[in-house]
Amino acid sequence: MSRLFALVAAALAVLPAPVAAETAPSYAHDPLVLLDHGVICQVTTQGARPAPDTLMGEINLIDQSREMDVTTRVVPAKAGISFGIKFTLRPGAGARDMNVIVTHPPMGPEGITRESWTAPIAEGSSSLNLFTFEFPYEMVPGEWVMALEADGERLLEQRFEVVSELAAPAVLSVCYGQDFVS
Repeated sequence: MSRLFALVAAALAVLPAPVAAETAPSYAHDPLVLLDHGVICQVTTQGARPAPDTLMGEINLIDQSREMDVTTRVVPAKAGISFGIKFTLRPGAGARDMNVIVTHPPMGPEGITRESWTAPIAEGSSSLNLFTFEFPYEMVPGEWVMALEADGERLLEQRFEVVSELAAPAVLSVCYGQDFVS
């Protein structure tokens, strides 16, 4: 499974000091708070569910309480690396379903450039949504965008730059230790 996206929002206290998206535009009536964005070195799946608008047709579920290992927009194209966003709803926003949309350079046999799925989230919970590199055809350098929409309105987006392994030594040193990048 090439999509390691988390969809089940686990009940958590809202985390302090949200991290602002570096390049995300400001959206009117924004019910979302971006808690973090970046890389998780390795994740453990907790099942899967169908996601027909993804290349693999399903997404993996992961622990929603997991924190990012590195807050960054620069992502090394290396098998096992996951990257994405963690967000929550502002108080008073109520529970809702978010459409998670990932756009990326063409990949796979069909040259797919857009994938999406639904992420339910409840007020007072966080949602962690990731993409994990598992297959060589996924490790496409260039701009990747993870966006959240509700009722056809874009509420948040985070841009990432996927680069070759050697162009992201700081991330690799966190994930694999200093010896890996020496």
